[in-house]
Amino acid sequence: MLALADHADQAWRAGDTTAAIEAADQVLAAGTDPHFRAAGVAAAASAADGALFDAAARWRDIAASTEGAASAFASGRAALAAALVGDLDAAEQDLLTARQLSGHPPRGLTVLLDGVTATLGAVRGDFPAGARKLAGLAVATVPADPFSAERWDNHAMVVLAAGEDDDTARAMFTAPSPRRLLITAWLDLRAGRLADARAGVVAASEAPPVMRRDAVLAAAVSVGLARRAGDRQALRTTWHRVAPVVMGADVEILLLDAWGELAAAAEPVDREMIVAAMTAAVARAGNPAWAVATLAWWALQRATTADEAYAAAAHLPDTPRGRAGRVWAAVLAGDVNPAAVREAAAALADRPWEAAALCGLAAARATDPASVKHLLGKGRALRATVTNEDSTAGLLSKRERAVGELLLDGLTQKEIGAKLYISPKTVEQHVARIRQKLPATNRAELIAALRKALA
Repeated sequence: MLALADHADQAWRAGDTTAAIEAADQVLAAGTDPHFRAAGVAAAASAADGALFDAAARWRDIAASTEGAASAFASGRAALAAALVGDLDAAEQDLLTARQLSGHPPRGLTVLLDGVTATLGAVRGDFPAGARKLAGLAVATVPADPFSAERWDNHAMVVLAAGEDDDTARAMFTAPSPRRLLITAWLDLRAGRLADARAGVVAASEAPPVMRRDAVLAAAVSVGLARRAGDRQALRTTWHRVAPVVMGADVEILLLDAWGELAAAAEPVDREMIVAAMTAAVARAGNPAWAVATLAWWALQRATTADEAYAAAAHLPDTPRGRAGRVWAAVLAGDVNPAAVREAAAALADRPWEAAALCGLAAARATDPASVKHLLGKGRALRATVTNEDSTAGLLSKRERAVGELLLDGLTQKEIGAKLYISPKTVEQHVARIRQKLPATNRAELIAALRKALA
């Protein structure tokens, strides 16, 4: 079992998560893990699976059972997992425990604890300083900790996105990774680059395995795309496809905006659970102003979907987006001031889909024909800046198009393989990717989507 524990540790470090988890589970089931290598893999896997509370608890158990640097590293990893879910009191205690290591700490430990400190500052609202520190740690001459819940380069992007500095987040790092592709897809969704957002999700899915923590972010982009398409049935279908992934994960407070998108798309019972979890995360973090404002913004979006009055405008901050939200709330209440709506739409220029939605809502509630005409025109102009998400043909590779054309001809996967000189298994893989890209949940949807994409 000792050799198997070593194998689990080495497989996780090499990125073979499936093999690592299988080996670690065997060791833990046998109860023979004296050096806590399998336990470390299990803790890291919990974090990657979106179970950050469980990950923190596992790391605390390891810290209590080990000594020296191993114990300090475990406490530091627990602190980061706790900070990501807004459990700041626990994170501070874990951080204090980790810093009690006597002598000169390993450089990797110093970097880990500095990253936790930067994360705590960001959750409290100091996004610029937190992002700068994390960006610096990302290029430190210390290998990335494979057991940490987050990489500093990805984390810096998330912090900047939480602070609504999307342009800097996008420009900060260029090296591809599945999570970075998903973070960029999230930024594209917010900016109205819908085709790019969809392509980013597809690209991330082609680098398996996608762990649940990343899958939650992919789900937020997917339901966001469906919501912006305005097709309620498609949105409902998309939600039911992603709900099992979403409902098993802990809310990360720095991704509160993405969770808001999920809540806006969810079915009523699921929505209540997500909103309760979001609210609890913000409360654990001490109700930082930025997070309270984010909760208020998404409550406004849900009220708009339900065509209900919105009574929490006082929680919207005195920022351009917050002031735009107050105008939006007034429109929901039937108070349409065209000049104020135009100003609010301008304040939402970096979120063109939201700006267009506000203009459309105001036009529907305005009574003056001239105002209605002007607001409709403004909404159309804004929608024109949103990249059409339905340009699916360009998402298919040359080989995928060839497979798709033969599917439309009615050929089986075995027949397609024989015609293209590839194995049926390879055909199956191409079909799976086509389903993801278009997307389609059954054969009828796949055929209909292919006819449109290959027209």
